Amino acid sequence: MNIGVIGCGNMASAVINGIYNFNKELNFKTYTPSHTKAEKLATEVNGVSVETLNDLQDCDVIFIGCKPQQLPTLAKDLEGVEKANITFISMLAAVSIEDIQKCLNTEKIVRLMPSIPMKYNEGISLLLFPRKFDSHLQKKISNWFLGCSQVEVLSDEDLFNKLTVITASGPAYVYYFTEVFERIIYSWGVEKDTAKKLAIKLFKGSSIAMEMNPISLTEQVAQVTSKKGVTIEAIDYFKENDLDSIFKEAVLKALLRSDEIEQELKTLK
Repeated sequence: MNIGVIGCGNMASAVINGIYNFNKELNFKTYTPSHTKAEKLATEVNGVSVETLNDLQDCDVIFIGCKPQQLPTLAKDLEGVEKANITFISMLAAVSIEDIQKCLNTEKIVRLMPSIPMKYNEGISLLLFPRKFDSHLQKKISNWFLGCSQVEVLSDEDLFNKLTVITASGPAYVYYFTEVFERIIYSWGVEKDTAKKLAIKLFKGSSIAMEMNPISLTEQVAQVTSKKGVTIEAIDYFKENDLDSIFKEAVLKALLRSDEIEQELKTLK
């Protein structure tokens, strides 16, 4: 199959690299207006960088990885492309299948919400297919992501949008928390590189332990703490200062911004 890629930023590159690692038979064509990032991605996946959107006409599937605000402009640029035989996979946050269908004037729209760790085969892929979508093609598309991510096929678009601010935005939260520990370790006199390595290893090791241990996360916390011990002092402080609510409010802020972007896009049409 011929796979087109419009927009080759960090997220799109992670997705396409992840797919390529387990699907060498796919042929990739990449496009960006400046061509620079498209050429880089094409080199990584043994594909070709194309000069115009019309060069994607022979693609069976086209990934859309531009910014949501760029969709109306992209729709105009794609007017000369015959879309009847092309399935579009949108990686745009906060833009519904219905809105993309109207904007691109085609029913064959799939929503994908990937995550950066897909580049290293450790990500999460959320998929949302429109009603009456070809079941054979749905299975084929879903299988592309199995090697590089945990795949969750959803049927509720509202839930899809909510999970996006966890599964796709979540790596940034984890990077931020890791950086907090890095700064603490560094402030105690540990060299910068060592502080970073220790902070990363903390999260990496803990993640593996969480995955391998069958008991609940609450029970795992209890395994590391003891009454009147050292670790419980920090855990109790987190609870006393309602860290749960801070996390929830932060995620809700992201979800609110997602809703705002959706409304802003409607005004651009």
